[in-house]
Amino acid sequence: MLKNLIERLIRRQEAITGESADFMRDLHAGSPGGFWRFALFVPMSRHRGTLPLNAACAVRIAAVHAEDCGPCLQTVIKLSLDAGASSEILRAAVEENPEPMDEETKLAFEFARHLVARDPRSEDLRSAIERRWGKAGISEIALAIASSRVFPTVKRAMGYGQACQRVVIAGEQTEAALGTARAA
Repeated sequence: MLKNLIERLIRRQEAITGESADFMRDLHAGSPGGFWRFALFVPMSRHRGTLPLNAACAVRIAAVHAEDCGPCLQTVIKLSLDAGASSEILRAAVEENPEPMDEETKLAFEFARHLVARDPRSEDLRSAIERRWGKAGISEIALAIASSRVFPTVKRAMGYGQACQRVVIAGEQTEAALGTARAA
């Protein structure tokens, strides 16, 4: 019975993301306790409360883009589109071009991009983030960045890292130069 529940959870994850979750099957086989802790983490990775949708999605793209240039980035794009985010904004985030973004989205994206690159300019943006969204906004961005980095790390460690690929948004490939180190 427990085995069926686990398989249903994994299949649900695959249906939501559009990607294989075989890494989760292997995680369970190797560490059932670790699997359950990871399964409890998944809802936190999708938390959004204070930030506007496009800003939250741009933050996640900045974070996962720093860690992965393959299926995890594509998954964030799919989940963002499914949530109703603008494909134009998602494309801008993937291509690291903040020009098409509104001011709120640009602020959140630039903060996240500088933060994941450990660029000291993130400190200059933190106060603007806090003025706009308060501690709730800072907290949400922190959780979005941290959680967006977990999936690529776990997948690579489990042997599921894949080569970089062009990201498709709303049926069109992006022009992003994937596979290179991200720098601000």
